[in-house]
Amino acid sequence: MTARRSPWLWGAATLLAIALLAVSGALGVTVYRMPVLESLLLAATQSAGLLLAVRFPRWGVTVLTIAVTSVLTVAQPTAVAPWPMPVASLLALLAGWAAAALQGRWLAAAVSAALIGIGASGVASGFGNELPGGPVIANLIVLLALATIVIGTATLVRAVRAARGELAAAREVSELELARRQIAEERTRIAREMHDVVAHGMSVIQVQAASARYRFSGLDDAVADEFDELAATARTALGEMRALLGVLRADDGAEHAPQPGLAELPELAARSRAALDDRLPAAARARVDPIVALAAYRVAQESLGNAARHAAGAPVRVTLDADGGGLALSVENAAPPAGSAVRVPAPDTSGHGIRGMRERVTALGGTLDAGPAADGGFRVTARLPFAPGAALPGAVAPGAALPSAAPPAALPSGALPPGPGPGPDPDPTPAPTRPASAPRGRGARFVRRSRRS
Repeated sequence: MTARRSPWLWGAATLLAIALLAVSGALGVTVYRMPVLESLLLAATQSAGLLLAVRFPRWGVTVLTIAVTSVLTVAQPTAVAPWPMPVASLLALLAGWAAAALQGRWLAAAVSAALIGIGASGVASGFGNELPGGPVIANLIVLLALATIVIGTATLVRAVRAARGELAAAREVSELELARRQIAEERTRIAREMHDVVAHGMSVIQVQAASARYRFSGLDDAVADEFDELAATARTALGEMRALLGVLRADDGAEHAPQPGLAELPELAARSRAALDDRLPAAARARVDPIVALAAYRVAQESLGNAARHAAGAPVRVTLDADGGGLALSVENAAPPAGSAVRVPAPDTSGHGIRGMRERVTALGGTLDAGPAADGGFRVTARLPFAPGAALPGAVAPGAALPSAAPPAALPSGALPPGPGPGPDPDPTPAPTRPASAPRGRGARFVRRSRRS
């Protein structure tokens, strides 16, 4: 606790300085036969040095040493009071030395005590014939003993306080390390459970899809190619999940794990059997921040997943371009083929899907629009700045409140409603299906009410 943070220390030093000013000035004139002006001036200098030692220990001790040395030379020997060191001056010195030692300036206090002791001994030897030697020697012994006790005690108190502070800091570091270890153990447990729950099922899907061509004779080439694509998708998902598990198992893996970006969009589109129209100029591509590229990839991945789930067999086009000083990404699927079943998704309460994409894009300073297309399909359009937080016309500032979702409206025949989100559906039970030509309006609302119930 420093002096500038201790008002009570300033108050105590001020009261002591005022008391010593009055006592030292009066005793100097009445007992030690000092001139009035010199007595008051030296008493004021002692009090000023005491107050100065609270904030500036070296300067305060220096002023105190000069003032008390002057008192020793001006005060006259007397047998009725302590001499050569007056009591008021001794108290001022002890308080100043204690303040300096508590702030780590014990060496300055020790040098001051040595100088005062030498000066007092010199003055006493000069007037040795006028006073008995016993009281003078006792006065000097008391001076040196009190100086040693005060400086030593103050230094010890400072060392104890410093040790307590270091102990508290070490305890805090230990608690932080314990918290990090608990977090690491929890992440390892989550990774282990994810591996046990997901990895086995994905491996079985990959093996069955890859071996379908050999287990079932007479498969059409289109069906066999579909199984091969399914196996490739399962292998890719397994690889991504293994990378995620590695991140969960390592404390610093999240900072060094490779993340997909715009360079992986062609592979993503080919795996999803979507057409990619890449119009982004090379100069604009070089300006895209990796975080923005990752967000664009995730938006495309989620949109393609929704199209595959809810409009199977419909052609999908991914368009990448530069627009208004930023990056424009559009994923649009056409209406599902006639006679195919269109899945009605369960309400998304997980925070993913279109809501999750919009939150991801808005956090970077962009905008995202999702809704039915004019031809009966569905379109997701994202506009992102080249760098996170950069100005983008019409975008919501990062951290601003997101617009509330509009109530669902009846869609045209074959239109694709918003998907539930990346990865598996929030509700693992199969959702009810309806033909593409089923009635709209009340029928669609009845299906949604039945799902909520």
